[in-house]
Amino acid sequence: MLDWSFARRPKWIASHLFVGSLLVVFLWAGFWQLSRLDQRRALNQAVVERSTLAPVDVGDALAGLHLGRVEALRELDYLAVRAEGRYLDGELVRVANRSQNGFGGDWVIGLFETVQGDHLLVNRGFADREEDAAAAPDDQVVIEGWVRLSQTKDGFFGATDTGQGERVPRLDVAAVGERLPPTGPSELLPMWLQASGPATDDAPDPVPLPPIGEGSHFSYALQWFTFAVMGLVVYGLVLRRSAGVLPGVDSPVEGS
Repeated sequence: MLDWSFARRPKWIASHLFVGSLLVVFLWAGFWQLSRLDQRRALNQAVVERSTLAPVDVGDALAGLHLGRVEALRELDYLAVRAEGRYLDGELVRVANRSQNGFGGDWVIGLFETVQGDHLLVNRGFADREEDAAAAPDDQVVIEGWVRLSQTKDGFFGATDTGQGERVPRLDVAAVGERLPPTGPSELLPMWLQASGPATDDAPDPVPLPPIGEGSHFSYALQWFTFAVMGLVVYGLVLRRSAGVLPGVDSPVEGS
C-alpha cells in the first residue's frame, strides 16, 4: 500500500514548491530559446531578402515615412541603399569595443550630406583602436550600403549612457545628433547607413552583415526541456519511494 500522507507535511510542501519552481524555470528557458530561434530566422530572412536587392536611393527608401517612427523603419532594416553627396566629417565619432576578424577596434562613423540636403550617419567601417582611420574623400561621392536602425539600450543600466569624448558605446542616432555643434545640421535621418565597401587602402574595412545561421538556440531549448523531464522523473521516483513502494525496495511503511 502507498502512503502519501507524508506529502502534506510542511517540509514536503516546501519541496514541491521548490521543484515546481525549477520546472517552470526550465520550461520558460526552453520556450525562450525557441522564441529566440524564431527571431533569428526572421532576421535571416530579412537580411537575405533586403540586402540582395538592387540599391535604391536612401531618400526614396525613406519617402513617406514619418521621421522617428521606428515601427515603420523596421521594415527597411538591412535594405540595400545608395546615397550621393559629400562627407561633412569623415570621423564624427567612433563606436567603441567592436570586434572583426578576431581583432578589437572601433566603428568609424562619418557625417554625410546627400545632394537632397539630408544628413545621415555613415558607418564607414572597422578600424584598429590605436590607429587613425583613412580620411573620407573631399569631393562628391556615391556610397552604397544597408539601412540600419538607431541602436538604443533599454532598461535602467546604460539607458542614458552616450559615451564620452570621441567614442560612444553604441550608434544611437539621437544621442550622436546632440553632439553636433549648434551651427551643424539640426536633424539627422532616423537611421544610419552601413557602408558596404569595397575594402581599400583608402577606407576602413567594411563591417559585414550578420552571418546567416540559426546558432545554438534549438539545442539549448532541447537541453532545458531535457532538464525539465529529468527533474520531473527523478522527483516522481523520490516521492514514490517515500510513499513506500518501489520495485525491489522494501517499503518503509510495511517493513522494519
